[in-house]
Amino acid sequence: MLISELIEQVRGDLRSLGELGGPETAAIAERLGAALGPALQKHFLDALNEVIQEFNLQDAAPLSLSLEGDEIRLTRLVPAGVEAAAPAPSPGEYSARIALRLSDELKENIEGLATDVGSSVNSWIVRTLERSVRGDTPVTSFKGRNQLRGKGRA
Repeated sequence: MLISELIEQVRGDLRSLGELGGPETAAIAERLGAALGPALQKHFLDALNEVIQEFNLQDAAPLSLSLEGDEIRLTRLVPAGVEAAAPAPSPGEYSARIALRLSDELKENIEGLATDVGSSVNSWIVRTLERSVRGDTPVTSFKGRNQLRGKGRA
């Protein structure tokens, strides 16, 4: 998928709407479309990053987002030497217990994250710990920051 194609489609829609208001409005819409390109790209990538993070919390084989110039590539991360992800153990297969002491704030944050992905707190913690031990922890969210990870060309 090319980011430039998506941005051009949005700019085309804005141009079409501007033409409805006459030549002056069309010219303004054209200038706005050109100015909005970088912001649209950033917001699109932020939204895509959040979708991938949510998917990675629910799936045993996480996705990775990489940028190669203007092209976005999604790949499934498979640990080295593993052909397919092993199925998650059923709840009956879990027998070990760990008692944790957490701050109220951390507990609330964990409960919120688990609720966001439609999971129980216990399941969310187990999946997060399993990914951490495997070394394929999803990238953390960077809301409000202009940080991207991946390959790129200038």
